Amino acid sequence: MHRPSRPTAALVAVSLAILAAAACSGGPEQPILNQFFTASRLRDNTSLQNFSTVAFDPSRDGTVSSFSIVSVTPEEHKPLNVRTFAKALDDARAEDAAYSKRKEEYFAANQEAISRALKAEREKGKLKGKDADVQVAWTKFREEGSQVSKKVADARTKLASESAIVELSFSDQRNPPDYKKYEGELVSKEVTVSANVKTPSGQTTQKTLLVTMQRAVLKADKDITGRWIITSVKDTAAPAGSKTS
Repeated sequence: MHRPSRPTAALVAVSLAILAAAACSGGPEQPILNQFFTASRLRDNTSLQNFSTVAFDPSRDGTVSSFSIVSVTPEEHKPLNVRTFAKALDDARAEDAAYSKRKEEYFAANQEAISRALKAEREKGKLKGKDADVQVAWTKFREEGSQVSKKVADARTKLASESAIVELSFSDQRNPPDYKKYEGELVSKEVTVSANVKTPSGQTTQKTLLVTMQRAVLKADKDITGRWIITSVKDTAAPAGSKTS
């Protein structure tokens, strides 16, 4: 096997050192930004969805050929409500189960009268006596069912919204924690990036991008820290109200 001469080997070593220094110069934000802009440029949505909720769309935003980090804001912390919302969903589901049991028991005990009540509704007829009472009770059951179903749906939506970043923040771990059992914080920071962008029209321009990164930190005996996720990319020169990633 051919071995490089000492001068060549030394040159390779120096080149590698320079590349390593360049990779580290951007701080801990640099690797994920490299991944993000590369995956966006290649339209690799499969990779992107592992560490980002947005993309830098080549057909709309262009492609980033190179970039440098200008500044990083101090981290901001806000409480996570995942455990509270998870309990609210469990409570709503328990209420739904209890309601369904009562409804089934009432239906089994009054099936014929309920059939007459439903027929009277379709035909706009009037009922008397016990059938009228059953009609009122069954109407209340149906109204209650709509309310309970809405409560479950609302609780599920709140939990999904609150836990989306948390779940993604821990998705790379072999045994991710059950984040619904913990109190925690959502940590955010904004990274200002100076980027060379090739626009969809083929022109190359310099843009200043504001990248939001977030991660979850769960409070246990020892904090459980998730990885950073990119959740927003904004062109600082874009007009207010314009669509951004």
